[in-house]
Amino acid sequence: MEAFDSPVFWLLAITGVLLTGISKSGFAGGAGVVAVPLLSLVMPVQHAAAIMLPLLLVMDAKTVRLYWQSINLRELKSIMFAALVGITLAGSAMGSLSSTTLQWILAIFCILFASWQQLTPLLGKLPGAAYIWGTLSGISSTLLHAGGPPISIYFLSKGISKKVWLAQAAVFFAMMNIVKLIPYSMNNVWHMDFLLLDLILLPIAIMGVYLGHRIQAHLSETTFALSCRILLGVTGLTLLIKII
Repeated sequence: MEAFDSPVFWLLAITGVLLTGISKSGFAGGAGVVAVPLLSLVMPVQHAAAIMLPLLLVMDAKTVRLYWQSINLRELKSIMFAALVGITLAGSAMGSLSSTTLQWILAIFCILFASWQQLTPLLGKLPGAAYIWGTLSGISSTLLHAGGPPISIYFLSKGISKKVWLAQAAVFFAMMNIVKLIPYSMNNVWHMDFLLLDLILLPIAIMGVYLGHRIQAHLSETTFALSCRILLGVTGLTLLIKII
């Protein structure tokens, strides 16, 4: 693909993958949704999502290994069931959504996420919150690999510790990303070029995971999340300008 020959593509890809890895292992994954929006500036959303899925699986495996001692599978049952519903709904719609429609969804999502924390205290305590945010996480994760913000709203309302949050998020996203292989395969989004690209970006993904684990005790989560939200807001506006 022509995009792969562009220095801009590599800058966006490395930045997005690195930030995603850091977020997954150090900041509960909620801020690590920047990779697909950044790549979507230079390629279709579907291609950006397909490139990221194998890398996300590797990041998930590394993160689960780092935090496995704090995992409580019982707490994940309700949101995981809801996420499966969301994955099924989004997977059935993938083939019928145009690239432009996905760009609109992604742009709006980026802008909303840039200010989502102001609404978190109220949204996380809605009746049936586990099913609402689990389903939305499954939908947004399948279409855009952006399941972090919805499930972060739910986890934040539970008042759990940072380590437990990281462990629960790691398992939750690992399970979702494995299941997402089914709709991605059914909708024929894979290309050999993407897998070769993943091999090149794999060291960046692993580096991001270990960086996140190392710096999470020293870097303010608020500072990191704010930086990612600003980046997402700018990306969302850029996508809207590109569409219009």
